[in-house]
Amino acid sequence: MTYYFWIVDNFNYFGLLLLIFCSVSLAVYAIYFLFLKPNPTQERLGRLVPHGNISSQAKPKLLENKDSGFVTRLTRPINELIAPRSGDIDKRSRLRMIQAGYRSKNTYQYFFSIKVVLAILFPAIFLAATAFYSFSLSRVLILLLLFIIGFGLPDSILGLIIRSRQKRITKALPDALDLMVICVEAGLGLDMTFKRIGDEIRPICSDLSDEFALTNLEVRAGKTRSDCFKNMALRTGVPEIKNLMTILVQTSRFGTSLAKALRIHSDAMRIKRRQIAEETAAKSTVKLVFPLVCFIFPVIFVVLVGPGVIRIIQVLFPAMGG
Repeated sequence: MTYYFWIVDNFNYFGLLLLIFCSVSLAVYAIYFLFLKPNPTQERLGRLVPHGNISSQAKPKLLENKDSGFVTRLTRPINELIAPRSGDIDKRSRLRMIQAGYRSKNTYQYFFSIKVVLAILFPAIFLAATAFYSFSLSRVLILLLLFIIGFGLPDSILGLIIRSRQKRITKALPDALDLMVICVEAGLGLDMTFKRIGDEIRPICSDLSDEFALTNLEVRAGKTRSDCFKNMALRTGVPEIKNLMTILVQTSRFGTSLAKALRIHSDAMRIKRRQIAEETAAKSTVKLVFPLVCFIFPVIFVVLVGPGVIRIIQVLFPAMGG
């Protein structure tokens, strides 16, 4: 009965929270239905066009339009109001977006809009949930903390995306080097080798395939190979890619055997990856100390010593009291 009366006394508070939730849900659904709902004409045309043709499967991701997604259309009004223009974006921010795989010129503006939305949304939710509480310093500190979390959370997620992409590229690079050795020994030039690798490696790692294809396009556009190789190393941020590009530049400059250099570099990468795996396995024993001491040892101690302690309490304490 006490719990029932507590619900009755706080009905206005929970009713207001429920009303806010329903209002926000209906507003989001209305925005989606009015502005973000897919065009039915395009859907019908998409059903008429076959999806299994070779041209659609072989189309590289570099040619796909990534400016028509849900997040893009949702953040476009905010982007037009407060997001920085292309001239105000520093090279480091632009490079981080490219390393994450987002090459559109408006990507950072949308990313900044998401940061602003989360920085406003998290404190707004907290204010709505604590609307009937009195104003205090702790609420101000929590609001400030939520603002910092909302503004910094996209950067943390972007860092995770960059590291995940770099791991995929590093994992697929030895196979790409083996394929490069085969192409070079078969008589293909370096430009055609990059194009062939970009086509063949796509089922294994589309990120690495895009980088090879983009480097080949830059070479065909008239840039020097050294600049193209340097740009590929910057776009990926992978040390192994940087070493590979250095090897390609040196072999082209000094006329050494490209196939032999690539084979040696591929073997060195596999050895390094094996050593990293062995190092990780060796560190696992040290990392197990904390869960053993904090979780497993106390349970074992209670199971082994607990019955004896209970028996001592039952026998010794009555004797001492008597």
